[in-house]
Amino acid sequence: MELILPILIILVCAKISGEIFARIRQPQIIGEMMAGVVLGPSLLKLMSPEMNGIDILAELGIFFLLFLGGMQINLASFREYSRHAIFIAIMGNNLAIAAGLAVGYIFGLDLMNTFFIAIVFSLTALPVGVQILMDLGKMDSTVGKIIITSAVLDDILSMFFFAIVLSIAEGNPQNLNAGSFSILVFKVLLFLFIIYCINKLLAMNNGLPINHIKSLIRKLTRESQFFVILLFGILIGFLGRWLEITFIIGIFYAGTIIKKSTVGEGVFTNVHNVVSSITSSFFSPILFAYLGLLLDLSVLFDPANPFSDRNIHQGIFLLTAIVFAMVGKGMGAFTGGVLANMNMKDALAVGIGLNARGLMGLMISGIGLKYGLIDMSVYAMLVTMCIITTFITPYGLKRVLS
Repeated sequence: MELILPILIILVCAKISGEIFARIRQPQIIGEMMAGVVLGPSLLKLMSPEMNGIDILAELGIFFLLFLGGMQINLASFREYSRHAIFIAIMGNNLAIAAGLAVGYIFGLDLMNTFFIAIVFSLTALPVGVQILMDLGKMDSTVGKIIITSAVLDDILSMFFFAIVLSIAEGNPQNLNAGSFSILVFKVLLFLFIIYCINKLLAMNNGLPINHIKSLIRKLTRESQFFVILLFGILIGFLGRWLEITFIIGIFYAGTIIKKSTVGEGVFTNVHNVVSSITSSFFSPILFAYLGLLLDLSVLFDPANPFSDRNIHQGIFLLTAIVFAMVGKGMGAFTGGVLANMNMKDALAVGIGLNARGLMGLMISGIGLKYGLIDMSVYAMLVTMCIITTFITPYGLKRVLS
């Protein structure tokens, strides 16, 4: 009972807050996180992230969200707009990462804080872009498809860099040299190559034994199909762990394998519906409320001394980070669009559309704080930046595309 009541309070508050935000056409995850901010040390101080059990549920939330995120990545349209997406994603990621590294250097942050800022700056909130394009009726337009395709490649590249940063953090960052870094990158690339081979193998439709296994899975009940696919994801996660890549990265890429072309339309639909339902109804609200509980806004601003040197420094830090994040990602994606021979208006739409950090930004920031890879000041800044860019992007994109 000591665990059930706090979890129930957090879940109810997160769902109500998320629903309110959805009604005003804002991402539910922002509302869910705000519930945690209100309940936690920043405001009412009714809940604490140290409560027994809530961190375990939050970790399960990360697991299911990353697995679901991988499942929702659709590479089918990549071939048609691959040239645009490659230019846009590479330029957008490079300039965003450079902007993050610059912020870390300007404010004298250590290696891990700086790397994490760069990674979060490079992320894109794919669900936010999808929702805006659907609202505007631009989902099937050329610019809409380019934004979605670029966002998919964006997230894959960002998770690649994130895997490297987490692997560095789990080792000894102080002993990092060219040799150990090269081995680390090789292991990540080897893991991605294995994922590619598994994907190709599962997509084959011939007499291989794997197809008999797929036929057996199709005959199982929906619950058993969910169990088998989940077990597969866990095994891929452990494969990543064996290669010294963090388990959660393995889970994300395991999700990218689960497609209609690999497991069949019926199995994919059944598993996707189950994972989506339990994630959106239970694990996601708890995770984002937990991320709100982790946030201590007093680190960013002390209301007792509004004009203190500390408040001024933190204000400059926050504003600089937000500007660098938006300009770095926006200009990078815009430049990539121009290099891919898009007209200026469409390239600008791409630059704006890829600027929201949303779910992935908040979750990656939370992982960084939870595992002690970033400090509270950087976490508070990243969360604020993710929320602001997620709020601003819809208005900017609507203005350009309308």
